[in-house]
Amino acid sequence: MNGEAVNNVQQHRRLRANGAGRWILMALALLVAPLIFNSGAALSVLSLMVIAIVFALSYNMLFGQTGLLSFGHAVYYGMGAYLTMHALRYLTATGIPFPVELLPLIGGVGGLFFGYVLGVISTRRAGITFAMISLGVGVLMESLAVILRHWFGGDGGLSGDPTAGTHLFGLTLTDRLQIYYLMAVWCAVCIAAMYYFTTTPLGHMANAVRDNPERVEFMGFSPYQVRVHVHTLAGFFAGVAGGMLALTTGIVTPDALGFVNSGQVLMMAYIGGAGIFYGPILGAVVVTYMQVLLSNYTQAWQLYIGLFFVLMLLYVPDGIAYLIKIHIPAARHRQLLRLIPGYVMVGIPGAVFLLGLVLIVQMAYDLHSVHIFLNQSFTFLGVEIDDRSPWSWLLAVAATGGAFWACRPGTKRVRAAWDEVFRQIKTAEGVEEEEPA
Repeated sequence: MNGEAVNNVQQHRRLRANGAGRWILMALALLVAPLIFNSGAALSVLSLMVIAIVFALSYNMLFGQTGLLSFGHAVYYGMGAYLTMHALRYLTATGIPFPVELLPLIGGVGGLFFGYVLGVISTRRAGITFAMISLGVGVLMESLAVILRHWFGGDGGLSGDPTAGTHLFGLTLTDRLQIYYLMAVWCAVCIAAMYYFTTTPLGHMANAVRDNPERVEFMGFSPYQVRVHVHTLAGFFAGVAGGMLALTTGIVTPDALGFVNSGQVLMMAYIGGAGIFYGPILGAVVVTYMQVLLSNYTQAWQLYIGLFFVLMLLYVPDGIAYLIKIHIPAARHRQLLRLIPGYVMVGIPGAVFLLGLVLIVQMAYDLHSVHIFLNQSFTFLGVEIDDRSPWSWLLAVAATGGAFWACRPGTKRVRAAWDEVFRQIKTAEGVEEEEPA
C-alpha cells in the first residue's frame, strides 16, 4: 500500500511537471515566434494563427468537451468582429477614452449575448438536431449580413482604424509586431481561461453530458442547462476571437460569419484532435499555415485542405495531438526505434502517393484554366508534362494507385510494432509499480 502511494505521488508530480512544461513551451513559442519569422507577411500570418487558436478552442468547448457538433459557430465569431468594429468606429468618431486594446471584450460580450440567445433555442436537443439548427442559424445570419447593409456594410463590410483612439502602455498599433504581441497576449489569456474551464464543475459536467446525458439527468442535473451555459461561454470566446480579427485586419466582411469559417474551425478542431485540450491549437496552426502556404502555389488550395481533412478522418481520426500523445510514453521507455522500420515502409510509398495525387489534381485544374487556351505547357516539379495526353493521366493514376497499395505491408508492420511497443510499456510500468513495494 505504501509503495502504491509513493507511485501515485510520483505520477502526480510527473503530470504536474508535464503540465507546467507545456505552459512554459507555449509561452516561449508565442514570445520567440516573431523573432524567427520577422517579415511583415510572417507577422500577419502569426497574428492570424493566434486568432485561429482562440476560435478553435472556443469551438472545442462545444464539440470536444460537450459533444455538440455545430455548423454555425462562425456566427458568434463574426458578430463579435462586427460589434468590435462598430465600437472602434464609434470611439474614433466620439473620442471617448476607451483603450482600443480592450475592444475584443466588446466582441466577447456580443458573442456571449448571441451565444445565450441562440443557445437557449438550439441546445434543447443534442446530436443531429442541434447540428441542423446551428446550420440553419449560420445560413440565416449570412443572409442577413447581405440584407442589412446599414449594420453589416454589405459585401464590402465595415472598416476602421485601430491606430486611432486611446491606447494602453504607449502602443500605437502601427507596427505589425505590436499587433502580433497584443494578439498573443489575448490568446494566452483566453487559452488559460478555457483551460481553467475544463477544471471547473461545469467543465466536468460538460464532459458528463457528452458521454452520458441520461445519467446526468438521473443525478438531478439538467443536460439542457449545461449545454446552454457552455454554448454561452463558447460564444464569448468566439466573440473575443472575432474582436481580435477586427483589430488585426481593420476590416470585417460577411465572410467572417459565413459557412466557410464554420467549416474551417470544425476542421481545425478535428485535425488537431478534439479529445485533447491542446489539439485544436495544433489544428489551428496547421490549417492556417496550409491556407497561406498553399495559396501561394496553387489556386486549388481549398481542395488540398479538403483532401487532407478526408485523409485525417480515414487514417488519423483522433487527430495530430493523439499521435503526439501516444509517442510520448514510447519515447520515455525508449521504444521509438522499433517503430522506425514500419514508418519508413509507409513513408516512402506514402510520399509517392501524395505526389501522384497532387499531380492528378494539378493536371485536372490546368485543363480548366487559362493556360490551356494560351497553349502554355504544364510543368510539375520542374518537369514538363503533356496533361492533354491520355498516357500522362494513365501513368499518374497507375503510380498513385500502386503507391497506395504499396503502403499496405508497411501499415501491417506499423501495427505489429505498436503492439510490441505497448506490450513492452505495460511490462515496464508493471515492474515500476512493484519495485517500491
